[in-house]
Amino acid sequence: MECPLVSVVIPAYNRPGTLQTAIDSVLKQTYPNIEIIICDDSSNTGVQEMMDPLLRTFPQIRYYKNDRNLFLENWHKCFDLATGEYINYLMDDDLFHREKIAKMLYFYQNFEDVTLVTSYRQTINENGEIIPPLYATKKLYEETRVMDGKMLGNIVLSRCLNMIGEPTTVLFKKADLTEKFGVYQGKQYSLLNDLASWLNLLSKGKAVYIAEALSFFRIHPNQNNQTLGLTAFSEWLDIVIASRENGFLASDGVYKSALLSYYERVKGKPAFTADIQRIERILQTLDG
Repeated sequence: MECPLVSVVIPAYNRPGTLQTAIDSVLKQTYPNIEIIICDDSSNTGVQEMMDPLLRTFPQIRYYKNDRNLFLENWHKCFDLATGEYINYLMDDDLFHREKIAKMLYFYQNFEDVTLVTSYRQTINENGEIIPPLYATKKLYEETRVMDGKMLGNIVLSRCLNMIGEPTTVLFKKADLTEKFGVYQGKQYSLLNDLASWLNLLSKGKAVYIAEALSFFRIHPNQNNQTLGLTAFSEWLDIVIASRENGFLASDGVYKSALLSYYERVKGKPAFTADIQRIERILQTLDG
């Protein structure tokens, strides 16, 4: 069977230590045809200095130091520089299981109309030790499943929770992502940039969920996931409404479920007063 080129793209920022272990996890992949593209948005030269010996040793690695901080544009730069048929983003502090690419690519090569392959992701601490899952990272299914993409999208939207995973978790065909990474229905999302692209892909075909942990999501000691999640909610209502226009949440009942799930998470929080009022207006329209 042919071995199409897979691009592992890494938007790097000021974490040379964990970036090196992330790169090592790609170099150890059992799948043979991988290029690694690193676009460095760092404010110092730490990553560049770490990369120098790697670039002399591994010709499959391409490294680019940005002249200025690109932020979200750095994700787009990674995508544009990728020459592979398939793309897998990798956060600079996460890790791949050594068989991640091979096991995910299997589904593209043996099933029709697959546009997104994800898996269970194992949480690890700053030392790389396995830790209990977060609420959002709990195993979605106990067995591997191939399912309709819109069905998986509806589950995520109805629960108001990105259970598909962070950028590290998903392998997709470059040609299938028809908007820039993080752009959905013409809007650029920041903290929900991964979910925005997952919905783009899920709208086009089937999804695969692999029950095995094929990536490792690093949690840092000073990382406040509760605060981060609350901030990400500032984009959630827009993405729910946009998804309805893209064929998700097609029935009024499922749409209401997604809106009410979001409503329950933000009610009583003054920062979300405008969103709460917006939801109430939509619900009144749905109820006639």
